[in-house]
Parts: sequence; structure tokens; C-alpha cells
Amino acid sequence: MRLSGLVILLVAAVVVIFPAGVALADPPLANPVRALPDTVEQGGTFNVTVNFTAPADDFKVISLIDYAPDGWNVTVNEAECEPTPTRTNPIANKADITWETGSYANGTNFTVFYEVTVPCSASLGENYTFDAASCGALAYYVGNSSHIFVDVTGDSNVTVVPPSICSTPSIEFYATPGQNPANETLGIWSSTPVMLNWSLSDDADYEGHDWLSENPTNGTCTNVSVPVALSVNTSVNASSSMPIGDYSANITINATVETNETANHSPLIVPVILHVTETGTLKGQVNFTGRGDHGPNWIEPFDVWLFEQGNLTNVTWTGNANTDENGVFTIYGIAPGPYDIGIKNFTCLSELVTNVTINIGAPTEVDFGVLLEGDSNNDDKVTLTDLNNVLTFYATTEASCDFDRSGKVGLVDLNMMLGSYGLQGDLV
Repeated sequence: MRLSGLVILLVAAVVVIFPAGVALADPPLANPVRALPDTVEQGGTFNVTVNFTAPADDFKVISLIDYAPDGWNVTVNEAECEPTPTRTNPIANKADITWETGSYANGTNFTVFYEVTVPCSASLGENYTFDAASCGALAYYVGNSSHIFVDVTGDSNVTVVPPSICSTPSIEFYATPGQNPANETLGIWSSTPVMLNWSLSDDADYEGHDWLSENPTNGTCTNVSVPVALSVNTSVNASSSMPIGDYSANITINATVETNETANHSPLIVPVILHVTETGTLKGQVNFTGRGDHGPNWIEPFDVWLFEQGNLTNVTWTGNANTDENGVFTIYGIAPGPYDIGIKNFTCLSELVTNVTINIGAPTEVDFGVLLEGDSNNDDKVTLTDLNNVLTFYATTEASCDFDRSGKVGLVDLNMMLGSYGLQGDLV
């Protein structure tokens, strides 16, 4: 009986001791991972991202400390971090972000953004290391555990390259036969405060005639735009000028830093178009009460009507035009003369601008004001029918009711429709 009792005690001892030697009782570890660009511009500012996930339901009192290279400057925008931290304390090259209250469920994703500014004196081509002193860490508690420290992993190096040469993206001139257009201005600047030396040339040619000129053709710039005057000469010789047509050329901008390394994006090509025409151009500006955040691709074509001035029953031209991300659209080849011009967009009330004169040469610019959202059935007024449409398609992807272009009909769309309730467009 004693032997049996001893055996039982030994078995019990094994059962108790065995788990104590296994790591199952250790708190689970988070894994903070840093993401960096491969290259950064001398004097520029770039984003650093650190991601980690709550490893347990009682993941709490969290602090992330990370280090940029010595002499680089860190700033943290709390609003860009998810979840929003309770405190940030960036000092010089140190990012310090803390979540002090509450606990987070297992699987909660944390995304930290902080900005780093590269000194203008940073060496070009050199590879710089983040957290070079191995001090960067994520510190936190899980339940009643002692403080846990985990190193930040992921990307750790960036290479410094020259700043980018930047300019006005494109230039257009409008001229009538035998006349020179008004001058235009090309802006040139550096993407950072680092100074660049630049020079430019063009390939404009019509039957051996270089019709484009720049002044000056070289200089220096920082991140403040430097103006270059552009002019066009349509006279080929004393007896002839460039005929009606569209002419293309490219301005090439070459840039270097003071140590003669080539600037990023150099050479930079700026397309130039010269329109020699006897017709006019309409450049329209449209504003919206509300739109989604999907960029220019969600902007639908606009129906455009050109009416005989004072006579909305006589349409002299009709078609559509796409706007860019700023709500600007351009129509070429309009016969010069006086017009009343109306536009309408799907789900928007129409706008009418009267007494518009289209001239030859430079575009006629017209601000069509604000197009009000809410016309889901496209009858140019917002009524109970539109309200019923929104309610019918609520939480769906019905395009005619998705006024904010978010991809789904929701409360924002309902509020936008109600904000235009009872309104009618200029064109019935």
C-alpha cells in the first residue's frame, strides 16, 4: 500500500512539474514590422509605417519607440495612426507613440505613421540605418504579465538620392493664323530645399522654323518655383506663317545638384502644344456639393449643350466632356460667337450660363458654379421620387443614388439628397 501510494505521488509530481517546464505559460508576442522606401531624397520628407497586431485579448498599455538615423528629424501625426494613440512625444530622431488606456482584443491591427525629414547635408548614395543602436522596441503588457519588450523588425535601411526636378506638367498655346499667341509661364522647382542647377532646350520645329522660345534657358532653383517665360513665333518667314493645325514640341529640362550628380527625374520632359485655329475653345469649371475619395476616375461625362443665345429651343452643339479631378473640362473646335451654355451630370441638377462669347484663340473660361447632388431619377428636380429611390436602394451599390461616389448608398447620400430637396435645375 505504501508503494502504491508512492507511485501515485510520483505520478502527481510529474503531472504538476511537466507544464512548468513548457513555454505555454509565456505571454504571446507581438511582431512590430517597419516599412521604409528604398530611396529617400536629400532634404525631403517621407513616411515610415510600423504595423503590429494585438496577440491576446488583454493587450494593453502599449508604447512604440523607433529611431531614424542620427541628425534626421521625426514628426508624428496622431490622426494618421490607427487606433489613435493617447500620447506622442517625438524628439529629434526618436518616434515615441503610446496607447495608455484600455485593452485591445486579439487580432486588433495597429498602424503607426510617422514622418522623417532628411537633412540637406545627408550624403548622396549613402545607405542610412534606422534603429542603428538597437534601441527601438514595442513595449506592452498582456494581462498581468511583466513588461514585454519586442524589437522592431522589417526594413531598416534607406539610400539617399538627389531631389527631383519638378515643373509645370504641360503648356498649351492658342493662336489664330498669322498671329502670335500670348506668352505662357513654365515653373521650375526642386522637390526639396536642396538647390538644383537646371538648363532647358526644346525640339519645336515646323519646316526648319523653331517656333518656341524660352527665357531664361538656365538657372538655379530650390523648392520655390522659378518662372520661365515661353513665347511662340508663328511667322515662318516674311511672307508666310504656320497654317491651321496643332503643333507639338517637348521642352527638356536637365538638372544636377551642386556636386554634379543628376537630379531625380532628370531629364524632365514638358509637352507643349500650339493650336493654330479659326475656332474657339470652352474651358469649364464645375464644383460639387459632395464627392467620394476615389480620385478623377469616378467623375462621369457631362452633357453639354450650346444654345443660340436667348433661344433655349435651338441647340447648335451637343455632346459630352469629362472633367478632371478639379472639375475642369475642355471642348475644342467651337464656332466663334455668342451662346447660352448648359451642362448636366447624372445625379446632378443642371446649370445654365448665359451670354457667353466664344472667341478665336485663347479659351473662353466659364465657371458653372455648384452642381447640386440629389437628382437620382435624372428629371432635373429633387422630389419625393428621389427620396423613395434612395430609401429603396439603401445599402446597395445603385449608381443613380450613390451621390458621394463611395460605392454604396448610405446615410451620407440620404443627407445630400435631402439637402437639395425641392430644388430644380436651370434647364427643365
